[in-house]
Amino acid sequence: MYTRTTKNLWQMNEINFLVERFAMKELIRVQKLIAQTGYCSRRKAEEYIEKKLVKVNGKIVQLGDKASENDEIKINNQLISLQKPNFVYFLLNKPKKTISTVKDPKGRKTVVDLINYSERIAPVGRLDYDTTGALLLTNDWEMINKLTHPKYEILRTYRVRIDSPLSLKEFKLINAGLIVNGKFSKQIVDQVDTKSYLVTLHVGSYHHIKELFKALNHEVINLKRVSFANLTVEKMPEGSYRTLTLKEIKDLKVLISLQEKKLCQKEEN
Repeated sequence: MYTRTTKNLWQMNEINFLVERFAMKELIRVQKLIAQTGYCSRRKAEEYIEKKLVKVNGKIVQLGDKASENDEIKINNQLISLQKPNFVYFLLNKPKKTISTVKDPKGRKTVVDLINYSERIAPVGRLDYDTTGALLLTNDWEMINKLTHPKYEILRTYRVRIDSPLSLKEFKLINAGLIVNGKFSKQIVDQVDTKSYLVTLHVGSYHHIKELFKALNHEVINLKRVSFANLTVEKMPEGSYRTLTLKEIKDLKVLISLQEKKLCQKEEN
């Protein structure tokens, strides 16, 4: 027999179900959850886990363990907030004589010092002390991890001025690929003028461009990264910065998503 009481019970059960469903949070790997909070990058979180410094609800976790936003996570006995921060993205035209780190033990000016923002941010990769050009800074640690990981093959373009012009043979060699820092380096090189070249590649190992031309017995006189992940600083004064537009942020995420699809296809093949 259907009564108002029965109807109320059904409604209460439905409400309880919805409340429980709302309260349930997706279980994801602990290192990813930590990275999403902005506490540190996923790689750094993995290091903390390997050193047994991470606890979830009082228990030491291992790589592969999962948690949710409802859990209590501590790193080195420090409770961290699981609320996602408001992500910010800055594009800097890095000037010379600045360090691409958050802090410098020698007291030199860092790229973070140039950004008028009070919360914690970090550069996406590095540029040498005297190298200028495109450098992204953000508190989106997950994006930092992906944009800097070699497997994502994020393109970057440099304008390079060297001591003397490349010969035709050298020009062909550099475009065919050379060994740099012990690994094969493939790049596209276009001549801009007598001694200047545009170099596009998707790797960024230590002093990569300098070592690339050194392999052909040429010295780099001036180096500027004109673009990174399709973000250009060509029209920005040196030392200036700006926030990314919503479209640029979306394009970055689309770029990462496309690279992830390529990686999945490689694994399937």
